[in-house]
Amino acid sequence: MSQPRADDGSVRFSPELSEGEKEATRHRKVKVLECLNKLGVACDETMPTIAVLGSGGGLRAMIALLGTLTEMKKQGLLDAVMYLCGVSGSTWCISTLYNGKDWAKNIETLEEKLCNDLCWTPVDIQKQLDWVTKAADGEVFSLTDVWEAFVVKNILKLNRGKKLSEHKAAASNGMNPYPIYAAVEQNTFEKENTCPGTWFEFTPHECGFPGLDVFVSTKYFGSKFQGGKLTEPKEEKHMSYLQSLWGSALGSMQENKHYLMAHIKGLFESGPKNLDFTAVYGIFKNEWDRLGNSVDDYRSNPDNTVWTRLHSYFEAPLKALRFVTRRTNFLEKLKTCYDNWTWGITNNFLYQTGNVHADGLDKREVFNLIDAGVANNCAYPLVLRPARRVGLILSFDFCIDGSFETLKRASKYCEENQIPFPPIDPEVMKDPANPSSCYIFEGKGTPTVMHFPLFNTKNCPGPQEITKTRITFPTLRMSYTRQEMEELLNKAKMNVAENKDKILEQIQKIVSSPTRGF
Repeated sequence: MSQPRADDGSVRFSPELSEGEKEATRHRKVKVLECLNKLGVACDETMPTIAVLGSGGGLRAMIALLGTLTEMKKQGLLDAVMYLCGVSGSTWCISTLYNGKDWAKNIETLEEKLCNDLCWTPVDIQKQLDWVTKAADGEVFSLTDVWEAFVVKNILKLNRGKKLSEHKAAASNGMNPYPIYAAVEQNTFEKENTCPGTWFEFTPHECGFPGLDVFVSTKYFGSKFQGGKLTEPKEEKHMSYLQSLWGSALGSMQENKHYLMAHIKGLFESGPKNLDFTAVYGIFKNEWDRLGNSVDDYRSNPDNTVWTRLHSYFEAPLKALRFVTRRTNFLEKLKTCYDNWTWGITNNFLYQTGNVHADGLDKREVFNLIDAGVANNCAYPLVLRPARRVGLILSFDFCIDGSFETLKRASKYCEENQIPFPPIDPEVMKDPANPSSCYIFEGKGTPTVMHFPLFNTKNCPGPQEITKTRITFPTLRMSYTRQEMEELLNKAKMNVAENKDKILEQIQKIVSSPTRGF
């Protein structure tokens, strides 16, 4: 009996790729083979499957991945890539590019346009409030909607944009790599962060849990299901919501605190003139400072639950918002979300399926999807899905701290879930404060991993230069000058240009040795 297709409104249980992805990668192989032959790599249709990973890192990651891809195009490498996979800030870059059907061909022109689009524009507080109030009228509402209205829309300068399923043409025409976006299921992650049910992937064709081999058509993501069948279709989420879900920067509560303080102050100063902003801001700041003490106290005394601390920390924003709006439904829902720290709440397509072995995941009517960076800032588990048969991973790490943390976490995840992964020599990672521009990890019967730290001794030469550069580009800095963007772009491009020969060498090794990669 054939498996039901996810695009007919059924939940699909299978380790196989979706039919849409199979077709897309078949088309892409033509371009990849042509590219490799131009690069002097002689191979046939058994060519290596190459995946590019872009890590999280907020706007820094978005700009750095843009520079990376532009330079890959210039060096003749981009058309050799089959998969393009992102976490957090890198998803902002990828999802924006796929608004164009032939972006890989025109990326050098797009780079200029995207950087201009990211330049600062004034905040429209009324528009933001109207937007989030409307979201609160919906059946499913969480802090992701608030993050979308007040943060991500301001960073990316977007309207709602396209829907992910509308990127099928750009993903399937063979001109561009196939895109994969990462999230994690919050409840599963908090119980056991290396559980296969933690990681969730989005593609233009399907969304689902690759570790559980269960998927649903992307156009039905967010709809209601029961027993594996569609029961109540909902409008597909707009791209700006997904970008907010993928890039919600939850891993740094303390940095979020400082950013939101400054942001709320800006909202007050640009709002109605009859408001006593000094008084409101004073209330907000006093409460927020109290949160800072609570967070520090919690870290030193973990017996005090974080939820108690968060409850007190949200009193001030609610007081402030009552000055700005009397929208009761929004305020009530916002308070509930704050009290429970609820992000990414989504109707659960696994509800009452009865055959998902993931600690009661199919018993819940909703689940919560959050920024995958809390689990690993590079989405290795998604490109290591066996059906994708990836032989070479080019991992561009845009993290500020811990140049090798993504590798360590990936290695642990693969070890605990019996997934082939090359051995990681601790000696290679002994100086994370001063990393080289490229590291290569190989193994028999495993993919080859090439790891590229964004800031390194090559593009940040001189004493303390890496530290200074990291300070200039913190994760939750939400805007850059055009000059700063150019600096980031150039450093990312240098990492590609300096290591082109190493990349080609590894591709040739995989082609020449059947025991290396897949």
